[in-house]
Amino acid sequence: MGNSGPFRGELGEATEGAIRTAAIIRWPGHIKPSTTAYAMFSIMDFLPTFANVVGGKMPTDRAIDGVDQTDVLLGTTAIGHRDTLLSFIGADLVAARWKQWRIYFTDIHPTGIGPQRQPGMFSSSAPMAGYPKIYNIEMDPHEDLIVGAMFGWVSGPALKTVDEYMATLKRYPNPPPPNITRFRSGG
Repeated sequence: MGNSGPFRGELGEATEGAIRTAAIIRWPGHIKPSTTAYAMFSIMDFLPTFANVVGGKMPTDRAIDGVDQTDVLLGTTAIGHRDTLLSFIGADLVAARWKQWRIYFTDIHPTGIGPQRQPGMFSSSAPMAGYPKIYNIEMDPHEDLIVGAMFGWVSGPALKTVDEYMATLKRYPNPPPPNITRFRSGG
């Protein structure tokens, strides 16, 4: 539904090309024109960032997945306060990003014929045989070279993020994901 540039994937997937997008923010008197940043910034970061900007308070009765990125907006840092990002398809955790590393726990676009070969919203995923696929998206943005054998240590920090996320589910379980293909009676 557009061009993901050098990155693999498209809208509806969990690949870097599916979730990565540019953002443009104009705030005269606060953000210097032509300021750029290559920070990892999630849509989840808008809530805590804007709450800080307007002097609001964050809820304390639930887990908040976002981090305050005001420093990125104001240009006081180009790297931001996020170095990890988890990717889901529905309720399934399928990938993690840690710094320049992209780690898949589920095979996106498994080989074969039929729907598993379709890109985008109609693509499929399949479980893997126990080992994640690791890519360095700065050196290989299209994710053509699996580097897990050379950089297996990368899975440690990524799995630490997964463990931290899983621990929050004990106190704050996720709501069920939306599903427009299951119909239930309203009464």
